[in-house]
Amino acid sequence: MFIKNLRVEEGFFNTLDLNFSKGLNVLVGGRGVGKTTIIELLRFGLDAGNLSPLNINESSAHALSILQSSGRVSIELELNGRTINVSRSALDSESVATEAFPPPIIFSQKEVETISLNAGGRLSLIDSFIPDIKTKEKQLSSINNDLRNNSALLTQLKKEFSELREKTATLPIFKDREKQLLQQQDVLQKQNQQIQGSQETLNTIQSQLASISVDIQNLYTIKQVYEYRVSQLQPLLNQWTQPVLNTPEASPLNKLITDNLNHDSILISDSIKNNMNGISEINDTLNLLNNRKIELEVTARTSRSEVESYTEGAGAILSELGRVKQNVAQLENFNNHAIDKQNQIQIIYDKCQSNLEGISKLKEDKHFARSEIISSLNEHLLPTIGTSITPQSNLSMYGEALENSLRGSGLKYKELISKIVEKISPAWLLYYTHTLKYEDFAQTIGIPLDRATRLLGYLNEIDLGKVLTSKIEDKIDFTLLDHGNYKHVEELSIGQRCTVALSVILENPNRILVIDQPEDHLDNEYIARTLIKSISQRAEKVQTILSSHNANIPVLGNANTVINLESNGRKGFVKCQGAIDSSEIKDVIESIMEGGKQAFQTRSDFYKG
Repeated sequence: MFIKNLRVEEGFFNTLDLNFSKGLNVLVGGRGVGKTTIIELLRFGLDAGNLSPLNINESSAHALSILQSSGRVSIELELNGRTINVSRSALDSESVATEAFPPPIIFSQKEVETISLNAGGRLSLIDSFIPDIKTKEKQLSSINNDLRNNSALLTQLKKEFSELREKTATLPIFKDREKQLLQQQDVLQKQNQQIQGSQETLNTIQSQLASISVDIQNLYTIKQVYEYRVSQLQPLLNQWTQPVLNTPEASPLNKLITDNLNHDSILISDSIKNNMNGISEINDTLNLLNNRKIELEVTARTSRSEVESYTEGAGAILSELGRVKQNVAQLENFNNHAIDKQNQIQIIYDKCQSNLEGISKLKEDKHFARSEIISSLNEHLLPTIGTSITPQSNLSMYGEALENSLRGSGLKYKELISKIVEKISPAWLLYYTHTLKYEDFAQTIGIPLDRATRLLGYLNEIDLGKVLTSKIEDKIDFTLLDHGNYKHVEELSIGQRCTVALSVILENPNRILVIDQPEDHLDNEYIARTLIKSISQRAEKVQTILSSHNANIPVLGNANTVINLESNGRKGFVKCQGAIDSSEIKDVIESIMEGGKQAFQTRSDFYKG
């Protein structure tokens, strides 16, 4: 793929129509003519973004300041013989393209200076070599979303299970009391056979009352679900107002969108109506059951009176037995719900662990791809520049997410964060918090059992979604051989950092590369001996676009196209462009980049002497 053309409407480069060629393209011109602006307009138009997270807002702001409020960038690409048209206005949140395409890698001067300074920048630099990295990131994002949803559901189910367990805590007591009362009833029954019929009738009524009580309880629960669904559906009817589409291409959608919205509104209204009908049916059934319950209770009182007339104390026993049976039936119903919740908890927990396994597999795939890139870079850049990778050792985001989850817990956790993130993976953290293996957890991170118990107990009750999906990344390091010693990139000067970054960047053979003034902060020897050689070799495989003030880059790099930009102070434009061997371009290089014919001749005489 290569960029064929850039067109700009409005702003500093209004009416610009700029053609690029395959191979090496070099933007030249004095300061303030818009070389950096062309690069940022390409980034903006192609939605290429920044590899370094430090410069995202600056890049977007630069392009928007040039386009002003109504400007537009149109870019033509060629991919495998097909033309792809890409367009983006100052008002658009993203570019619009006739076909998907791999975005170029674009570096401003500041990005070249800073990208190797932070762990995220170094990782992004290596990931730019991986052709399907965007696909892997989308897959990872999808699994992370699924994991966050499952984690939230797991937390909710645990809460509901805990509430049900609290409700059923007295079930053993009531069952024991029921057993005692039945034994007492049996004794009384043997004492007086005359009450047997009334007692059997009463037992039957009490069993019916218990069943009715459970049904009433469950109907109220179902009614709450219906009422909640109605409360969620009702706002959807007035949630969105349709804007009108006016362009000839888009206007046919007006009717389709209106019809869809009306259709959806009808479906929502029907759903609300169905739920309301369900509530009405439930209310009717509740009335019937409550009336039936009252009738049975009246009959039960009559039966108890008959029993009491024969046996002193039997009525009190039977009355309490009826209440106890109802309580037992209701609590056993809650207990069945609790068992269902427990089964659901296990299913969702297994799904969370499956999500974590999928995340781990994707991370392993990325690590393998990165390792191959590191090997290739070392093969080409050693001994001058070394590159290394440590698997999943950047734990800062994991630690930050865990700290945020513990904030407000009242626990002393600060000194525990590093121990946990270094010794326990998210999958194992989920295991410990789910199973509450206090002793194993305490032994793993080396803390007292009582402290581990409090910590796990708290983590068990909160949603760990953000912790489980926090980024745990490979750590990339760059080193430079300086006077016989290897120095880490953080110890290097700006010029040395740029040397390392550019050496790595120019090894990427997969994507279009656009760099603003790569020679800044570099010594002329490195530019002439190393940088230009790397640029030339790369440009033979894939398009490279540079802006530069250094004549050696277009001349020694044998640029396919040199573009001379000019400005009248209000507007930028292309003064001329052509191959490096054209007379017009030679004059441009001589006058702009060499300081004029006299300066060039003076340097030539100096070197001859």
